[in-house]
Amino acid sequence: MINGKSVLVVIPARMGGYRFPDKPLRIIHGKEMLRWVWENVSDSKYVDEILIATPNESIVQTCSKFGAKVVLTSDSHRRGTERVYEAYKNTNRAWDIVVNFQGDEPLVSGEWLDKAIEELVSDSDLSCVNLYKWMSYEEAERDQNEVKVVINHQSNAMYFSRNALPAIWLGDKMFQCRVEICVMPMWASALENFVKLGNGYYEEIESVDMMRFVENGLKVRMLECTDEVKSVDCQEDLEEAEKLLKNLVK
Repeated sequence: MINGKSVLVVIPARMGGYRFPDKPLRIIHGKEMLRWVWENVSDSKYVDEILIATPNESIVQTCSKFGAKVVLTSDSHRRGTERVYEAYKNTNRAWDIVVNFQGDEPLVSGEWLDKAIEELVSDSDLSCVNLYKWMSYEEAERDQNEVKVVINHQSNAMYFSRNALPAIWLGDKMFQCRVEICVMPMWASALENFVKLGNGYYEEIESVDMMRFVENGLKVRMLECTDEVKSVDCQEDLEEAEKLLKNLVK
């Protein structure tokens, strides 16, 4: 709880993704990836409850063994945020803040989750807060698994894309790209609104949840995470995440 506001974190995860089918339960430095995520969220000083939301019995069984509370959800969701919404509604209680903390972010600490929550609470006009990091333009062009974002002078998102953003015109500029980290606290009312709005045109093209907010003129505040983090979308990412975790956990 923060300033009297209750906080629910939902970690959406599923097997069978086309990029890396079994990634939620892959072992990284001795633990399942989902366990790293769950333990990091557990370090938060504001979180009241943590749920892992999944359509897969294998995830239920594995995560229950290490103490996580897991809920079975529909296997028809096209967006992680919609899976988060189902789990949130099934709690049958009122929440002020709901966090979509993606299950492929094993290196984002509870401290950075708390900073994102604090940013949301600081401005009631926001719908959501989303962490980001920096990536070289060359890597951003190569890696379409990573979602890039451009922001305005208030640090609110203007557009998300799997292509490098912004474009280099005539190749005469040198800059880095902002890359989304999928840790997204939002007001519960904004989550309700997300579902009511339905899929957006650019959301469908880019396959990025946050575009639904942006397309409808709602504010998504981008907050830079200065830790070295790595989302896991493929085997190479998993190997890089393992190296980072080995350095962190001696």
